[in-house]
Amino acid sequence: MSFQRILGQDQPKRIIQNALENNSVSHAYLFYGPESIGKKLTAVEFAKALNCEVSGPKDNCGNCPSCRKIDHAIHPDFFFLEPEKSSPAGRNAFIKVEQIRELQNKLAYLPYEAKTKVAVIDGAETMNPQAANTLLKTLEEPPSSTILILIASNPYQLLPTIVSRCQGVKFHLLASEAVRQILQQSLQPEPEEFSEKELNLRTLRSMGRISRALEEDIEATDIYREDILKLLEQASFRRMDVVFKWTRQWARRSDQIQPVLDELLNLLRDLAVIKSQGENAEILNRDILHRLHPLAEQKSARTLFAMFDSALKTKSALAANANLQLSLDHMLIQFCEAA
Repeated sequence: MSFQRILGQDQPKRIIQNALENNSVSHAYLFYGPESIGKKLTAVEFAKALNCEVSGPKDNCGNCPSCRKIDHAIHPDFFFLEPEKSSPAGRNAFIKVEQIRELQNKLAYLPYEAKTKVAVIDGAETMNPQAANTLLKTLEEPPSSTILILIASNPYQLLPTIVSRCQGVKFHLLASEAVRQILQQSLQPEPEEFSEKELNLRTLRSMGRISRALEEDIEATDIYREDILKLLEQASFRRMDVVFKWTRQWARRSDQIQPVLDELLNLLRDLAVIKSQGENAEILNRDILHRLHPLAEQKSARTLFAMFDSALKTKSALAANANLQLSLDHMLIQFCEAA
């Protein structure tokens, strides 16, 4: 399907296609930007174009043996590394030095059947220091007929010496039109899986990320939103009963508090946007605009910004294992003060 598969990332596509057309492909690239916006797909299409037997190197056909092997990750000259957990029960995944050393051994030889060996390292910022320093040696003395593509959501977590040896290609959050089109394509051949209303809602709430659009539990979101809206409508020192009831309720459900706080931030963001730009701006929760508009009129911009700041700090504090009950109490007291 070629580079046409990549939607909403015109600038990265242009950079890569220009390099292919002008025979000026770098030995190493760093694709960086938020998660789930097309970096990995672009890396795969790039690898296919470099080795396509029909349309390469300017594009790929998607159907020749080389393209099909890369698509199915069975090409002997295409390597894909991603973070691994140290144990099945482990919480975090990392790229380990053993993975980098194994890759180096594979890259030491000439291509087996391709024109160019391509190694994609997804989640490159998760490399531990030993793995990063080992990779640095490969970047300093790259093997012939080899291209490395590093993919990172946060390039600032990479060693500066690694970043400096790669050509950076920045990816941006997807526009709503691109998200909707990708969602429609992903639902084939069962487009009825989402109703038109749900498709619109998922597109608006995606924040430019495909994984969020596909994976969000809309039913749970409806419950969170209604609960938060009632809180925002009533939170004041006159209704401390409502405030403390809310904190007691969610302090017992610690496994769900982060998505609840995410939803709280989304709603406060929408209220601030309505307050400053009106109803025609891009509202994530447009399906409940009839509830948001009177609430936005009720709150001042200063109040909404203070609430957003407090919720954001609470989310960060809880991620660092702060006491849940005390953190929520503190946040809602600040909400009452702002109101």
